[in-house]
Amino acid sequence: MRVIVAGGGRVGSLLSRKLIEAGHEVIIIDIDEARCRELSEELDATVIKGDVTNVDILESAGLDGADALAAVTGQDEVNILTGLIAKEYGVPNIVVRVSDKRLAKMAERLGITKAVAPEEITAEHISSLIMREPLLSEFVKVTTSSGSFSLLEFTVTSNSLVVDRKISELPTGGDWLVVALIEDGNLKPPDSNLELKEGDRVLVLARAEVVDDVKRIFTG
Repeated sequence: MRVIVAGGGRVGSLLSRKLIEAGHEVIIIDIDEARCRELSEELDATVIKGDVTNVDILESAGLDGADALAAVTGQDEVNILTGLIAKEYGVPNIVVRVSDKRLAKMAERLGITKAVAPEEITAEHISSLIMREPLLSEFVKVTTSSGSFSLLEFTVTSNSLVVDRKISELPTGGDWLVVALIEDGNLKPPDSNLELKEGDRVLVLARAEVVDDVKRIFTG
């Protein structure tokens, strides 16, 4: 996959590294010449010095043939504008870094695939969006008299074994269950008749001994 990373700061460099490690072709654009030299030395990526909102610069990076673009500079307006230019060029997957939640919602209404808020800005999160891989977090572990449990977060993808299946039909075996769906940052109780769709974010409570099995079920 060919990915353009607009912005070579901390987030951009970490994101680029993860994408390169996953075997993707990465083109980084940054306005700072010294930073471009550093990135060229550190990463196996094409690095272009220039304004990420400059159409000529974006075209030189191969925008019209890119599979994805991540705009992760420190300026909301720059990131949104870069994302909208990419949309006009038909880039299928566009992720932008936006700190203002109102602008984030506006950006997504305008056709940007995902606007990522500051609390979500990690290289792992953005790379999962770019590569359309399941975002998986294991953030709570609890030990009780009945055993050890983990609370997991998954994003359902097209490869997941649970996609298009009702919650009541999931192969839980009594060892795990969907405890909530996450919509717009809010928790929603699961409906047993609800079919899980690609892009759904779910919280799963699982016994420690079946965590790996649950991960395989959700990641495909």
